[in-house]
Amino acid sequence: QFADFDNDGDLDLVIADARRRDGTRGPVLLLNQWPQPTFADAAAEDPGNLLPALKTEGDAVCVAADFNADGRCDLLLAEMGQSPKLIRNATQAGQWLALELRGTEEWGKKSRSNASAIGARVEVQSGTLWQRYFVGAVSGATAMPPLRVHIGLGANTAAQWLRIIWPDAVLQAELDMAAGRLHRITEIERKPSSCPHVFAWTGSRFEFVCDFGGKGGLGYLVAPGVFATPDPTEYVPLPPLEPKDGYYVLQVVEPLEEVVYLDEVKLLAVDHPEGTEVYPNEMMAVCVPPPKFEVFGVQKRIEPLRAVDHLGREVSEALRRVDRQYAGATRPDPRFAGFADPHAVELDFGPQLAALPAGCRVVLFLNGWVEYGYSSSNYAAAQAGLRLKAPSLAVWRNGQWVELFHEVGYPAGLRHGMTLDLTGKLRPGDSRLRIWSNMELYWDQIFLAAVSPAPVGPEVAAAEADLHFLGYPREYSPDGRQPNLYDYANVDRFVPWKVMPGYYTRYGQVAELVAEADDCFVIMGPGDEVTLRFPADAFGPIPPRHRRSFLLKTDSFCKDMDLYTAGGDSVEPLPFHGMRSYPYGADERFPDTKATRHWRQTYNTRYKP
Repeated sequence: QFADFDNDGDLDLVIADARRRDGTRGPVLLLNQWPQPTFADAAAEDPGNLLPALKTEGDAVCVAADFNADGRCDLLLAEMGQSPKLIRNATQAGQWLALELRGTEEWGKKSRSNASAIGARVEVQSGTLWQRYFVGAVSGATAMPPLRVHIGLGANTAAQWLRIIWPDAVLQAELDMAAGRLHRITEIERKPSSCPHVFAWTGSRFEFVCDFGGKGGLGYLVAPGVFATPDPTEYVPLPPLEPKDGYYVLQVVEPLEEVVYLDEVKLLAVDHPEGTEVYPNEMMAVCVPPPKFEVFGVQKRIEPLRAVDHLGREVSEALRRVDRQYAGATRPDPRFAGFADPHAVELDFGPQLAALPAGCRVVLFLNGWVEYGYSSSNYAAAQAGLRLKAPSLAVWRNGQWVELFHEVGYPAGLRHGMTLDLTGKLRPGDSRLRIWSNMELYWDQIFLAAVSPAPVGPEVAAAEADLHFLGYPREYSPDGRQPNLYDYANVDRFVPWKVMPGYYTRYGQVAELVAEADDCFVIMGPGDEVTLRFPADAFGPIPPRHRRSFLLKTDSFCKDMDLYTAGGDSVEPLPFHGMRSYPYGADERFPDTKATRHWRQTYNTRYKP
């Protein structure tokens, strides 16, 4: 076992039943002589050392730990068939500190590690010393040391910097940890990864809109050996925009622990008659192909006359408008992020469906948010015989529920909508729908509508796109409920995120990189931001008796650092639009063209180790 017996800041090695030079068998302590690349026998260094007097006749194991709480590692020696012996460390030693780590698995928490923090990695810097420890490392074939981490500091009276990477990949930093004491640290509640976020200038502030790009997640493990197919294109509805110095201004920020490959961003205007609404055909598709792009015009919503959840509770009012009053999951699974007990919402539209015009196109609109699971939570759930089941939709017909869509898809993140085209699927007399899932998914608004196509204006590229470091907008809740939103006016400059090693896009103008989807990405890391400016005069005047709504077209991939995410330990391998899957096989490779070589050499020069 490795342990710091003299508290000098480097790990020594103790062997329980070594074959010693005098022919006997017994414990040996080898002291690390760093910075010299050698170990020295403690018995040879100190004639008063008692270990040579201890002899073992059979196999033995040992555990090094501070058994008497005096700040020095003692030794428990257990020989097969014999009573264990405790050898106290009475030598002079340097400064020290000890850590007891506790993971969090509570209801609703975003951080989910085992309570004992087994698997956590601890990195410590004290003066010129840098050390790394693992919680739960074994000591021989039949012994395991305590989970308490003992850290020698040499002559330093504190650890200036300590970093913990918890088993669920959350990174936590602590500063100025005093020597000579035990520190108990509980994992902070923190969501380590998410998609990039977009903020829009609405006249007085940059308003948080939503996240995007989750459909383009790379290496996301849905089951052991099975990875989701990324879909990089997404159309995001924006709030009413106001020009700022002649431009519509959007901010794209990566606030968490991911790498983003941003390829195309365009602004689209939809002019529609006053009194109507427009919605893009969007969804994180699961068991159906990704929806084709189109914009639905809605003149009148058909709201359910009554809605009840799986507990029999009335939820009609919660589903009437987008107001952060939700139906859906009521009991998130405390073991696996993104999972919940099965839940459902039943919608009764009464005779309203019979009044729909013959031959009209009918679409179900659903707005809400999902707590994404991680690759690791999907892997762990698979070991428990569980898997995520995307929402399915059924209609009550002839005394039973008849499935219309099986695990069809879900809203792709925070404050997102999805659409289901029910044209040709509803019959005369149908009035009740039921949607169910086991995802940690919350519905904010659900309604039906007869739709017509809404004409979309030209796609306008950004006149300016500037990549730079912003920091990390703080989370907040305006009403005490989830999900948290992000405050662009309140930004932390430092958050202890891990950073995926590799080459990122250099800071500066990147407009040509986001003009088209061409595999020449803006590669962004934690805290990076792209400021996008679209000329307001590019959209022309609004026709009489019309109003203008904006959509943001995005084409992007993203990748997190989860332990089970494929390729999550480096920026490469780079994605590309022609790949069949990610990770892609040996028969596929990133395009090597004149354009991509120029892109690599000109833009991808910012290396992060």
